[in-house]
Amino acid sequence: MQISSRFTVALHILAVIETFKGEMTVSSTLIASSANVNPVEIRRIMLQLSAAGLINVRRGRGGITLARAPSEI
Repeated sequence: MQISSRFTVALHILAVIETFKGEMTVSSTLIASSANVNPVEIRRIMLQLSAAGLINVRRGRGGITLARAPSEI
């Protein structure tokens, strides 16, 4: 079975959010640079993660946080 690159990027997004929580504001630009992916693609995947109830996204400089504990995901 082949895992899609979107799934891999989604996992990367969740890992970055958890890793940098409390240290810095996590943004789509930060995630895009760490994953070497276009920020627009990161935002599209984040919309899906948000719709699934896995992340909370605050516009502007609000940042991104996990909506659930990592053990629940």
